[in-house]
Amino acid sequence: MAGRQGNKEGPVLVCRNVKVSGRRTSLRMEPYIWESLKEICEREGLTLNDICTQIDQRRGEANLTASIRVFIVSYFRNAIGSRGFSEDGPSSILRKAMDDAIPPFD
Repeated sequence: MAGRQGNKEGPVLVCRNVKVSGRRTSLRMEPYIWESLKEICEREGLTLNDICTQIDQRRGEANLTASIRVFIVSYFRNAIGSRGFSEDGPSSILRKAMDDAIPPFD
């Protein structure tokens, strides 16, 4: 199963420490989620701690890692708008997202 992340137990998770609202906490997320969050931080000129704190302050009772994942999807959905969508079959955006998130079997 070359070319695929994870195994029968599920996707590979990476644990990192961040400071959220001044307290240190560990977050376990997929490498692609970490990369996406890092890209957002770079685009917005914010630190990882800053963005995680902002998400934490708005999440209510929701799980922090789930809130981060939803934030990332929302950020990129808003960034892309309706550009690139195809009326006649799968768009290039769909194909690229599938290839990035779930590489094809070799």
